[in-house]
Amino acid sequence: MNIKTGLMTLLMCLPLLSHAGAREELLALEAAKVTSPPDASAITSSPPAVPAPGSLMLLPDGRRANMKDYAVVLFMQAHCQYSAKFDPLLKGWADEHTIRVYPYTLDGGGDVSYPTPMIPRKTNPNSPIADEIVTFFGNGLPIATPTAFMVNVNTLKAYPLTQGVMDIPALESRMASLIQADMDNIDPRTLPPLPASAQVTPQ
Repeated sequence: MNIKTGLMTLLMCLPLLSHAGAREELLALEAAKVTSPPDASAITSSPPAVPAPGSLMLLPDGRRANMKDYAVVLFMQAHCQYSAKFDPLLKGWADEHTIRVYPYTLDGGGDVSYPTPMIPRKTNPNSPIADEIVTFFGNGLPIATPTAFMVNVNTLKAYPLTQGVMDIPALESRMASLIQADMDNIDPRTLPPLPASAQVTPQ
């Protein structure tokens, strides 16, 4: 399979990539993988890139994760009181740790934290549910807001991060545990379920 065909398959399989911003970032990652390597003198003369301290996360087992390898996909609503409570917490934490957040709105509107979120779309107009909803909630998780998923931007594996309002220490702890599971190639379906929360707006 050539690179172009592989990339097209990847783009068709994961609707998350269909949004221009996400697609451009991931296409840039893919392009960096296929460009010709620099000559030997350039390799020996330039030191390896070191992640900024703010983009490293200490995991429970002592390893450190580069947060540029991960992103958060958030499902929110302009008219959800719990999104209004959770989104500023998530944004502040994500900004502090240089974690990219891709917000999707389920009611077409944004909020103070994410004023212009993406709108889930249907590639097949006859489909009853938008592609991103199927991709992220297809494992049986109830469609509700706020719901966030951690995504490995290299493998595109998604892990449920939170459903409902979660305080930052709990969110950070769960994120670290999910990254550790991802590094160890643990199937997301085998992870413990999300903690139950009453602070959600169901669909």
